[in-house]
Amino acid sequence: MKKLGFLFLLQAVLLVANAQSYWQQEVNYKIDVALNDKEHSLKGFLTLDYTNNSPDKLDFIWFHLWPNAYKNENTAFAKQVQSTKDGAKRLKFIKEDNGYMDSLDFRTNNQKLKTEAHPEHIDIIKVLLNEPLAPGKKITITTPFYTNLATYNSRSGHDGQSYMVCQWYPKPAVYDQKGWHPMPYLDQGEFYSEFGNFTVNISTPSAYIVGASGSLQTEGEKAQYKAIGTTNVAAKTRTNKIPYKANGATKTLSYKAEKVPDFAWFADKDFVVRYDTLQLASGKTVDVFTYHHPDGNKNWANSTEYVKTGTRSYSSYIGEYAYPVVQAVEGPKNDMSGGMEYPMITL
Repeated sequence: MKKLGFLFLLQAVLLVANAQSYWQQEVNYKIDVALNDKEHSLKGFLTLDYTNNSPDKLDFIWFHLWPNAYKNENTAFAKQVQSTKDGAKRLKFIKEDNGYMDSLDFRTNNQKLKTEAHPEHIDIIKVLLNEPLAPGKKITITTPFYTNLATYNSRSGHDGQSYMVCQWYPKPAVYDQKGWHPMPYLDQGEFYSEFGNFTVNISTPSAYIVGASGSLQTEGEKAQYKAIGTTNVAAKTRTNKIPYKANGATKTLSYKAEKVPDFAWFADKDFVVRYDTLQLASGKTVDVFTYHHPDGNKNWANSTEYVKTGTRSYSSYIGEYAYPVVQAVEGPKNDMSGGMEYPMITL
């Protein structure tokens, strides 16, 4: 009996020690980005605050430049899709309308940071720090970037002037107890990213309706989406009963997302908006938005109910939904890779 008690005590001590030794990095983003719907491209500027919560000094940070996965036939992504049943068609898209990221200039305190190419993958780059980042310290890194969006092929891209903007900005690889995890973008594979907070300002031609990770901070735009969406749900219509009113040539929408590993956004001039609210068991109210095409799948007429049911069910199984908004977006007509989930929004 004494031995059993000792084993329980030892297990408790080990669990406490393990919990105290756990750490993870924190990465906070501020991104300003503008969509060019003639060139199907993004011009952006990233300000990144990277906090080193590890016990190690860091001399460099690996970054993922995943739009470069769509650049040519020799990337890990392109080689993987060659083995799929529609691989020839998808490789044709890469040849005819490829994606890429360039115009990078990594700096800290306005001092240029040197970079080194990954030996195998063009969608990974090593950013060398001017001095080691000590445990507990933070560094702010900035860079402009230009992203050319490929024809929609795998989770991200454009289908005409319908935009699925995912994995579109320079993103640090994860550094954890096992070290760095730089990895190329893959069609058949999951993401592994650091958690943090995002402030994202998205500029588009004013006619676009936008759905994105996080809470929309631009109150006039949010009010219009809610009014259109509420009317559409009540009328059970698959078109916007109230037309979206665009003002001026361009607009800038601001979003905030807290404690998330990623940020994705979607833009289309023809999106039909649906809006409702969901009250969880605790009394918390969550905004529910869906965005779909007027000539899309007829089941989208009930899409807010489906989203509410799913969110309510998962909240009862694994814990209450943590975020202020939950959204779903209908994918493009050339559905080349199915859906994908992102923080607060699912394609």
